[in-house]
Amino acid sequence: RVSPLCLSYTLDNDVLTTEQRQFYEDNGYLLIKKLVSDKDIEHFRKEFVRICNKEVNPPGVLIMRDEIRRPNFVRSEKTVNKAHDFQEDEEVF
Repeated sequence: RVSPLCLSYTLDNDVLTTEQRQFYEDNGYLLIKKLVSDKDIEHFRKEFVRICNKEVNPPGVLIMRDEIRRPNFVRSEKTVNKAHDFQEDEEVF
């Protein structure tokens, strides 16, 4: 007799496979490839760059950077450590 799975964090339905549910239980995350289209990813990336370059200023967005005080330091999206509260940006949500 096989004992039933004891899974606490997912629902027993047809959305996730048993293997996905167990992986989530063990690791706390799932990687689902192609869940978001390449077109959408590119759109979000461009909007992120626009926010980082201060071309747009969505309400409430907080950008935290790892800035180095050097004469040749260039600000870019690659110097951003964290982006907070971007849910008000209509281009992203």
